[in-house]
Amino acid sequence: MFRQLECFIQICREGSFTKAAEVLMVSQPTLSQQIRFLEAEVGTSLFERVGRGVKVTADGEILYDKALSVMRLIEESKKETYELRHARVNKLSIGISPMDFFCLTPQFTKFHEQYPDIALTFASAENSSQQVADSSIDIGFTDQYDPNKEVHMLHLYKEELALVVYADHPWADRTVISFQELEDLESSLFVGDKSLIEHLQPSGARIAKTLQSKFESTSTAILLSMVLQKMGVAILPASSIEILSGPQLKIIRLVNPTPVRKMNLIFRRHHYQNPSVQKCIDFFLEQMPSS
Repeated sequence: MFRQLECFIQICREGSFTKAAEVLMVSQPTLSQQIRFLEAEVGTSLFERVGRGVKVTADGEILYDKALSVMRLIEESKKETYELRHARVNKLSIGISPMDFFCLTPQFTKFHEQYPDIALTFASAENSSQQVADSSIDIGFTDQYDPNKEVHMLHLYKEELALVVYADHPWADRTVISFQELEDLESSLFVGDKSLIEHLQPSGARIAKTLQSKFESTSTAILLSMVLQKMGVAILPASSIEILSGPQLKIIRLVNPTPVRKMNLIFRRHHYQNPSVQKCIDFFLEQMPSS
């Protein structure tokens, strides 16, 4: 009916089937057929012959006003959907923890250099799976994943967890320590990130229980500050410690076994309406092959 209304409006404006056909660049028989279809749809005649032209009927005048409103709404909708589509193509919201942002900053910088037209918005990743599912973010970088039929996960890389101690700690001169030796530390001497405890479970439930502490935070910077203030020692991703720690903190590698965390990329399964999401996925898979 869109095409029929378009033909109807043009005839009303020109007052002639012949002139309207020229403007619309269609044959007059085709134009007449469109009007017959429209008249059959509305159940009334829309034009009456006047000399060599036509005049809109009273019923046609009512339809003309409505048709103009419909066409105006259609044009507004086309404009709004274009603007929305254009904005989504050039915008990407990313959920990530401050700790992981520090580690991945070089990759985000490189992504921006490769796709300068895509604006990146970063948000704190509190529950990445849910944030992706409800469209609060487009993509999440996380070491946790709640299975969800709306959310897909890709493994990016693994990284070691290491022990960080203050400079005059009894173990400060160590470069490597057996994971089992952690049992020798009292639990009150640990400061921890609750989200990392689950990564230690495969290394021994007894050790994971030992790491329960009175001081906890989800911020790597705060945990390192706690260690610096001798509130305890901490187990954190080695890459984060290297970036944020200074000479007053010592990193000790854990072995037998070496605990690791897995970094995952999560996104909505049906994400193809935003090409920027796929570009980001392809970029990070190329930069950091799964390990």
